[in-house]
Order: sequence, then C-alpha cells, then structure tokens
Amino acid sequence: MPSLLTLPEFAALAADAVQAAGAAPENRQAKAIPAERMIRYYTARGLLPRPGSRGRALTYGRTHLLRLVAVKRLQGQGLSLEEISKRLQSLSLAELESLAAIPAGVMPAGLGDPEPVLETSRAAGAFWRAMPAADPTDPPTVTQLRAVRLSDTVTLLIDGTLPELDALRQAAAPLLDLLAAPGKDSP
Repeated sequence: MPSLLTLPEFAALAADAVQAAGAAPENRQAKAIPAERMIRYYTARGLLPRPGSRGRALTYGRTHLLRLVAVKRLQGQGLSLEEISKRLQSLSLAELESLAAIPAGVMPAGLGDPEPVLETSRAAGAFWRAMPAADPTDPPTVTQLRAVRLSDTVTLLIDGTLPELDALRQAAAPLLDLLAAPGKDSP
C-alpha cells in the first residue's frame, strides 16, 4: 500500500521539495515556501487535487507534491494563478514531472496518491438520479452542433450556443468524478 502524508507532513515535504528543486519564486509576488494555509488555498482554487482522507485526517500524495512544486516554479516565471491553472490542466503526468523536476532523493519512495473522494452536492446527486423525460414523437433537430472536451475521455456535444466553459465544467464535475472512479456506488 502506498504511503500518504497528512497536511503538516505534506507542508514540510513540499517546503523541502520546492527548495531542493530550485522552484522557490524570487519575485516577491508569491511566497517562496508553501505552508498549510497556502496548500488549502491552492486546493480551493483547483491548483491542487482534492486531498484524500484517512479517518478525519486529510491525506496528500505524489501528484499533490508534483503540482505544488510546479505551481511554485511557474510563479517564479511570473505567471498568475489563473495562467498556472490553465497550464496545469493541459499537462500529462510526464510533463508535470518534468516541470516540477523534484530531485530523486527528495521524493519519498513509495509515496502514492490517495483515492479520490467523491463528494457531490445534494443537487448534483438528485440530478444524476433523475432520468430526463424524452418525447419520442417529437425528435430534436440538430442545428448547430458543437463539441466541448471536458477530460481525456469525455466530450460533450451541445446543440446551439455554448454556455461559459467554467460554468459548464463546474456543472459536469459530478459526472467526471463518477466516471473517474468506476465501480464505486454513486451517492
């Protein structure tokens, strides 16, 4: 079983990794050393994946560390958190590892990633339990079909005007979470 870190352990390791990787920003716009509060903020902003849980403790792993060091490196290059968020979304795991460039001795052997926590809101849970009504006598006519890539495996087809992409991704998050954890019961 891979090892995981609590928030204080993760914050301490992240501080060491940022320094060892030479990723500490020197531009004074960003704090060089990550602390627990910064980690929670980055998670809320979507820069870091949600932590797992072990009892009441939050758990962090390898991907969290790679992304945090990458965030610090990109901040040092002058990118805003918004720009960093967009850049991180497009990176593969190999690209993320290359960007973070954490020295081998700093990354703990056996550090894994926590199981994703499926947390859907009550409204989202009700949405996925309700089957939409279909009227077979009046089939829809496609007029302006557009495709939106939500993840590596999910493309959404929309007929007509596209809503804002951030709102669309937020609304689709419960579906993407469900698809990312096959075999788990939905709420």
